[in-house]
Amino acid sequence: MRFRLVALASAATLVAVGIATGATTLAVPKLHGTIGPAFTISLKNAHGKKVTTLKHGKYTFIVGDKSSIHNFTLNGPGTKNKTITGTSFVGTKTVTLTLKKGMYTFYCTVHPTITGTFKVT
Repeated sequence: MRFRLVALASAATLVAVGIATGATTLAVPKLHGTIGPAFTISLKNAHGKKVTTLKHGKYTFIVGDKSSIHNFTLNGPGTKNKTITGTSFVGTKTVTLTLKKGMYTFYCTVHPTITGTFKVT
């Protein structure tokens, strides 16, 4: 009986430590977008590589808007013209989105030739 209580207490402690340290949760991948200051736009992964393909799921977009004449907008399946930074905004905005399979475009609505794309599989 004493052995069972010790084993049960040990198991409960391990579960509590796992929850407290976040061992049971996965980090949401971060993507870094920029717009401006000139007529440029980009989206890179945490390693600084250009995003061309992603797996479907949840991502945190951290967008640095360096110009008051641009905005950073995302369009794709389930994400219709999601404006992350608005025109006249300068600074950094963060948003977490769930991406579905398909093609995505990120662009400036004021200057639609400033654009980039990536595929979600």
